[in-house]
Amino acid sequence: MRVPYTRLSRAELDQQLSPSRSAKDFMGVLARHEAETAALDSAGELARWRDVACGPGARQRYDVTAPRGAAGAPCLVFIHGGFWQEGSKDWSGFAARSCVRAGWAHVGLGYTLAPEAPLAGIVAEIAAALTHLRGHAGDYGINPDRIVLAGHSAGAHLAAAILAGLGGDELPGALAGYVLISGVYDLAPVAASYVNDRLGLSPGEAERLSPLLYWPAADRPVHLLIGADEPDAFRRQSDALALLWGRELRRISLARIPGRDHFDVLDEMTRPGSETWTRILRMGQAG
Repeated sequence: MRVPYTRLSRAELDQQLSPSRSAKDFMGVLARHEAETAALDSAGELARWRDVACGPGARQRYDVTAPRGAAGAPCLVFIHGGFWQEGSKDWSGFAARSCVRAGWAHVGLGYTLAPEAPLAGIVAEIAAALTHLRGHAGDYGINPDRIVLAGHSAGAHLAAAILAGLGGDELPGALAGYVLISGVYDLAPVAASYVNDRLGLSPGEAERLSPLLYWPAADRPVHLLIGADEPDAFRRQSDALALLWGRELRRISLARIPGRDHFDVLDEMTRPGSETWTRILRMGQAG
């Protein structure tokens, strides 16, 4: 299964893969998330571990937020987007307070950006970070078998790559569930667009690193989330993965949220009673 794109001109494809052009206020969303993440450091009711090293690179770090005195807590790990070239874990703590209120821990995961690291190397970094976190989970009061992996945009690709087995055979089934938000899972359109000017994917790499070309390596619950106001290129990616992986997974869902774009769709992760938040809680319980 592939995501169609060849009928689009380069200009049309670039437009489709530039979600900031159609979003209502993407800078406002990112600024809000950065401010919410920074405010965690001064919240005395939270336990915080900042810049935990999980590899030799300067960006191979993660931040942990947890309830004070937590023991055996489920954990939501979030991988930021930015087409593997931008973004930071400093934007990634926007859901941490919601997690703590529910008795969960939260981890914002960083990684080396392209072009400093190739995409295959970034996938390997995510796998190494998750392995490190599971090995040290007890230090933060986290149950290593109740970790839910979430990613946004490029981060959703990285999370899907883990479930597809591109980061190794052990992790896919070791995690309790996956939340894939506005991701890209067939990299051929990306490799044909402006995104590849700095990413530098070869046709062979685009094939090897596309989760849509693999079956999931473990039968774990997956929730896909997409804004109804996002460009067609992104909505087609989620539709295709839901259709293909739905043939193999017993628990897979796709939510299209009216009025949400590529950036404010993330607010579904913190909206009480939202389908996405409810499914995350269930994944943690089932781990």
